[in-house]
Amino acid sequence: MRRLISLAVVVWVTMLATRGVAADAAAPWGAERKSTVLASGMTMGYVELGDSSKPVLVFLHGFTNSSLGYLPLGRLLAVRYHVFLLDQRGHGATDKPECCYTRLDYAHDAKLFLDKMGIARAHVAGHSLGGMVAQTFAAFWPERVDKLMVIGSTIGRRSLPSPDSPPYPPTFGPLDAEIRALKDPIDPDSVFMKAWWEVPGLDPQIQYHMRRESARIPAHLWRAMLDQGEVSRDLRSTAKKITAPTLLLFGGKDALFNAADNKELMVWLPHAKVVTLAELGHSLPEQDPPAVAAELLRFLQ
Repeated sequence: MRRLISLAVVVWVTMLATRGVAADAAAPWGAERKSTVLASGMTMGYVELGDSSKPVLVFLHGFTNSSLGYLPLGRLLAVRYHVFLLDQRGHGATDKPECCYTRLDYAHDAKLFLDKMGIARAHVAGHSLGGMVAQTFAAFWPERVDKLMVIGSTIGRRSLPSPDSPPYPPTFGPLDAEIRALKDPIDPDSVFMKAWWEVPGLDPQIQYHMRRESARIPAHLWRAMLDQGEVSRDLRSTAKKITAPTLLLFGGKDALFNAADNKELMVWLPHAKVVTLAELGHSLPEQDPPAVAAELLRFLQ
């Protein structure tokens, strides 16, 4: 029976994705985005989808992405949930301060957003950087989280065994050096930006617009988010505070967070449900929104 229900969810989501193509093409890019001012004074951009009478689901995007990059996934989830896709600080239509960009700063912004919207509890999902922020939110404000979904993310890097240990390898491999070499104005059609947004299966129009969106992030903030994020990237210290039912969703071909990273996350969140989509890479929510939506909806039902 459970297999039949799961199959029905997959078929249903696929049908919705097919129907949504024409609707997506009709709306101007970014038309869904709104903004609000948080109690901290920060202006936060967001997209709101679905009926306000339904349970709330908050989604947190990855590094240099934004709410708009997850619209195809958000629309599928909005059939059953009241979805908020947030622009995290430094991204999209949200303010871009000089400081600070640790996981707790991002998570506190999400908490203030829920406060502003009058949302007592929500399902919280996050991809990559957003997955780290979602874990942090669930650890510090467990009373605000119904279910937690961590997608293509990590528990963070292990502590260096000694002061003489060699530095960690670059977070983004060879692209780390290119991030540090970025200069304003960033060319959205540069070789670097095309490589950064090379996601198999991602709609070329979304790639086009997202390159431009991330190119509007000042070069020094790319570096600030990378460096300040490293300060708090080890999430093991707070993992035991997470009490919400949790889904860990991995891409089997993720080149950023590999099988060893996945295993470490599973060790520290031992009660989580684990699903691997074998043919997908790191950007699985953008690469195959119907497959990811089906897994999230299956977990939430």
